[in-house]
Parts: sequence; C-alpha cells; structure tokens
Amino acid sequence: MDKKRVSVVTGGTSGIGRGIAEKILKHSSEGDLVFVNYAHNEERAKAFADSLPAPLKTRVELVKADMSSYEDMMRFVQVIKDRAGSVDWLVCNAGISTYAKYEDYTFEEWTKIVNTNLSIPVFMVKELRPVMNEGGKLLFMGSYAGRQAYSSSLVYGVTKAAVHFLTKSLVKEFEPKGITVNAIAPGFIQTTWHENRSQESYDRINKKIALHRFGDVKDVADLAYCILTNGYMNGSIVDIHGGYDYF
Repeated sequence: MDKKRVSVVTGGTSGIGRGIAEKILKHSSEGDLVFVNYAHNEERAKAFADSLPAPLKTRVELVKADMSSYEDMMRFVQVIKDRAGSVDWLVCNAGISTYAKYEDYTFEEWTKIVNTNLSIPVFMVKELRPVMNEGGKLLFMGSYAGRQAYSSSLVYGVTKAAVHFLTKSLVKEFEPKGITVNAIAPGFIQTTWHENRSQESYDRINKKIALHRFGDVKDVADLAYCILTNGYMNGSIVDIHGGYDYF
C-alpha cells in the first residue's frame, strides 16, 4: 500500500496560504491529510471548506489556532501528532504586517509580528521535527521585503530577512533525514493585504515591475508545489516578483 501524505499549511484559509493548500489538495490522493489552521475568522475558514469539492473535504483538517500565540501553536502541533502521527510537508506560511513609521511602533505590535512571522514558525518546526518523515519538505514564506528594505513595513522586512537566514541555517539540521528546507520570497501579490491600496499606489508600484502587474496567488501556489515536489532543491530562497526593480 502506498504511504499517504500528511501536509501542514499555516494560515491556509486565505491569500497565498489558501492557494497553496488548495494546490496540495488538488493533487492529493485518497487518505492524504492536509492540516490548515486559521486564527479568528470563522467565516473565512467556512468559505474555504465550503469551496472544496466533496472528495477533498475529508482530506482537510481545519484547526483554529492563532499563530502569534505559543500556546495555540503547541495545541495545533498536538492535534497534528494525535491525528496523523507524522508529517511529510510543512509549509510555514502564516504572517502579518503593519504599515507604520518607525517612531510609531509599539512594543506590543512589534512583538506580535515577530512572533507570528519568525518565533512561532521556529518553535513549530522544532516541535514537529521529530515526527517529520524522511525525505520530507519544509517550506517557509519569506518575502522580497526581506531582501529590499522598506521603511513603511520595517518589522515585516526584518522578520522576513530572518526567515531567509533561518531557511539556510536549517538545511544542515535536517540533513540526517534528507528533509529539504526552502523559502519563497514573493513580491507584490494580489491578496486582501492590498485591498485598501489606492489606484495611485498600484500604478506607482506597477511601473517598478517589469511585467507591470501584481502577481496572482496561483503564481505563488504553483511555485510552492513545484518546490515541494522537487527532490534536489535545498537551501534556496526563490524570488517571485515579476521583475521588480530590475531597471
């Protein structure tokens, strides 16, 4: 009997995370499991579940867990261990940001973003490492903001730069099991993060992108699946930004 695959996608009910979860489910087989967490938005989680074709509904496990909370993360990890026992693919996608001037940051805001984007993924990986199967895949969500400084989202860029460094640092840690560790660094992707952006802002950014448009969630999800199914890519930070600032 073929071994069934267990995947975990954090922040998987909206945006890029949802696209990745749907891509994995689309290519799943009977008996596969995909664990997806959501923080607070029950309506969005229900919309995600309701959108799935009937055969796929039994392959997804939706778990309410706030990825800025260590306690919630540990509870999510325990659910995964109890229901599946092991993990093949772990996609650390959950992330948050805020647009603020440096002098306007509060310690609480800074800490929550650092926890969600960096600290919680670090410890989630640490907790799941013993139950990750040989030949597994670990994929982080970085950002082009981790390569290019933006004063309007300082803390976000700092955390994503750290995620890039973390990705390369963990390659050796996961060597004994042959688990690959990679990250995606998206540029401007059309999600709800940008729903309040003005047309003027869109136009200004699009002029800096060689393809003159924001990317689609599908573009990133397709790349994620390509990395997850690649047997030799390891320690890579893969940009996907349409040629941003290549002028």
